[in-house]
Amino acid sequence: MQVTEVTDSFNLDNVVPFFQPIMDLKNNAVWSYECLARLLTIDQNTYLPTEFLFLVERQQSVAQLTQTVFSRSASYFRDINMAWNINLSLSDMTDTETLKFVQSQLADYPNPKRISIEITAQNALTESAKFGQFCEMCHTLGVNIVIDNFDQQECDLQAILTFPISAIKVSAGLFDKVAADSATEAFIKQLISSAASNDIVVIAERIEQQKTLDVVKKLGIKYAQGFYFSQPKANTA
Repeated sequence: MQVTEVTDSFNLDNVVPFFQPIMDLKNNAVWSYECLARLLTIDQNTYLPTEFLFLVERQQSVAQLTQTVFSRSASYFRDINMAWNINLSLSDMTDTETLKFVQSQLADYPNPKRISIEITAQNALTESAKFGQFCEMCHTLGVNIVIDNFDQQECDLQAILTFPISAIKVSAGLFDKVAADSATEAFIKQLISSAASNDIVVIAERIEQQKTLDVVKKLGIKYAQGFYFSQPKANTA
């Protein structure tokens, strides 16, 4: 659904971060939060990026959207001792002004190790040279890199593991296939083993059902995220 009712009055000031917890399954506690862009209208309706991104693109404000959400997320967590993640797109990763903005935001940020930037597996593999340069910048800033949307067996796991990443997010879709598909089970187990050997955390994402969570726990995965635990909210309280 497109947000046609706010087309004339759309403003980036109305875009705010919502927070979804990434859970530590062993301790049943929040391990980190993912910061997700949401549009709040005057009447307090909430819209997903898929519902308002066309407005951002029309105004040629994609970079400004990223900067707005990053700045507001950084401000929210600045004095909170909690890890947080934020998504950057391929255009963000290669946009000089956005990279300068991130560097300026983190120049005096307390403990930037609390911050993780999520890049999709597809973008990391498609633009591997640029992704490598981006990883170097993040390493200099002390920021972690997380590979997001690792949900296809065709993804080149070994190529992903050559980058200095801290975590891989694996979609629930793969875990739901484990019981009926031995090849998927073997692939997941190989991923978990390879990640552990490289000190990389595996996070199960998009968990919505208990049966999926049961599979995740049985496989020994320690972290998970999804509507089963909580939908994104305007604050972490």
